[in-house]
Amino acid sequence: MQFLAALLMSVLLWWPGGGVAQQDWEPLPPPFCGELSEADCQLLIDSQEMMRNVSSLRLSMALEADVTGIPTIAEEDLAFEMQIDTTMHLDPEVYERMRRLAPEMGKDSDEELSDQYEQLGDLLVQFYETAAMDIQLQMALPRLLIDAVEQEEGVAPSEQIGLEMRLLDGYMYINMEKLAESSPELRAQLERERMNGWIGFDLVSQIRSDLLRSTSGTAESLQMGMWSAQLMNDETIRQLLEPYITVQRLDDEERNGEQVAVFRTSLDFARLAARPDFSRLLRVLVDRVGELTGEPMNDQEIGLTILGFQMIANVLARSSQFEMIQAIGVDAPYLHRQSFSVRLDFSGLLTFLALAGEELPAELQGARPIFTLDADFRYSDFDAAPPVEKPARARIIPLDSLDQETINLIS
Repeated sequence: MQFLAALLMSVLLWWPGGGVAQQDWEPLPPPFCGELSEADCQLLIDSQEMMRNVSSLRLSMALEADVTGIPTIAEEDLAFEMQIDTTMHLDPEVYERMRRLAPEMGKDSDEELSDQYEQLGDLLVQFYETAAMDIQLQMALPRLLIDAVEQEEGVAPSEQIGLEMRLLDGYMYINMEKLAESSPELRAQLERERMNGWIGFDLVSQIRSDLLRSTSGTAESLQMGMWSAQLMNDETIRQLLEPYITVQRLDDEERNGEQVAVFRTSLDFARLAARPDFSRLLRVLVDRVGELTGEPMNDQEIGLTILGFQMIANVLARSSQFEMIQAIGVDAPYLHRQSFSVRLDFSGLLTFLALAGEELPAELQGARPIFTLDADFRYSDFDAAPPVEKPARARIIPLDSLDQETINLIS
């Protein structure tokens, strides 16, 4: 069940808002504005606030990652693609309560921490009870990964993996026919288990049981995601990053007959890594992570960690690229599109390792590997997303009838 929980939590964290704004809750930090005009900066702020109040939307997400520049490996063998189309409904208040609670965990005594975990568990149950999602997922796996799995397991997974699932009223529904398309072996196994068509099971009851047995990673997965958000919202970290962030308003565009303002936000990582601010930033990050996890480092561990990150960053920063594009409605400041682009050249790191005496694998000798990641999120139907409906003729499987092999099949 942990895979399903992790997938749902991932979709949740792609939510562009963050819950409703209420006076007794601390607001999210304002967006970076750089040298934008006051009017342009206010548009970003208004968009953030509006998206926090959205209770339903459609999300289309495309992600591509690849590594090029390794002569002995074809580029397509290292390419990964994923497409997710989702209709989402959630109770913004429940999500906001989770967002507010998770970053506080680990700061108090063991007794208070136990109470916080219980609260987070209750909120997770409420989230699954009140949320509704229709998720269509398609993945294209790298050939190198497929070959490795085949060598290890003796069975090659399909290059294309599809998943169709719905969450409604606390029940999870999965289209097993879609899942069976990934490989003949899986189809045969599903047929032996009589797992065909749409099946459903009581996800909320399963989560309650997992939480009671402390066997579920759901709460921990959510907490880690919230910790990451908390670090990015930390005021000290934001102040150290701000001088190296550039925000520009590009030419407006038209989307579905509506004028949208386009903003580009980029991080000058090369300049940051060469300044003392980077050492200060690393120290704050290490300290904050220690506070959040309850596992602080001693001075020697902190020094070694910071030194290691500095060495790697100085090598990678020279040709790195970090960029975000946002398209926001001018009249109604909904966030229509948000894309992220990352480019890292690892050739300098390989040179550094070789000079340090590290023996590189044969396929990396003389290589100039460049890693790129592009993620594009498109949002629509704000507060007007179509309802999520129970699949016709879905067969509900009682939890007490699921043995471990069956659980492994559906999760």
